[in-house]
Amino acid sequence: MDIDETIVADGASAARAITEPYSAEWWQERSTTELRDIIKRGFSLGPAYDGAVVETERRAREALRRIRDDNAVVEQRKARLRLALLAGVLAIIVTIGLADWLTS
Repeated sequence: MDIDETIVADGASAARAITEPYSAEWWQERSTTELRDIIKRGFSLGPAYDGAVVETERRAREALRRIRDDNAVVEQRKARLRLALLAGVLAIIVTIGLADWLTS
């Protein structure tokens, strides 16, 4: 490691140190594995445990919201397709009925 790499590494660690511990930003920087490890250690960690549980729940709600939004888009697409299919069937039935009426 040369001097330039040391400066970059020190800058990255300094940027991480700027965020206040246990703040919302600090919790968002934690990986899922880090949160899981904190939760596994249990209640003895006090506010760290509580914060890890809250952040995990927030991420779960966010993921569930994204899944619901995706499902809503898929359902809308299916409804439009069904409507187009029914309109096509109705157009065919009306055309056949008109043709039969005109030829008789």
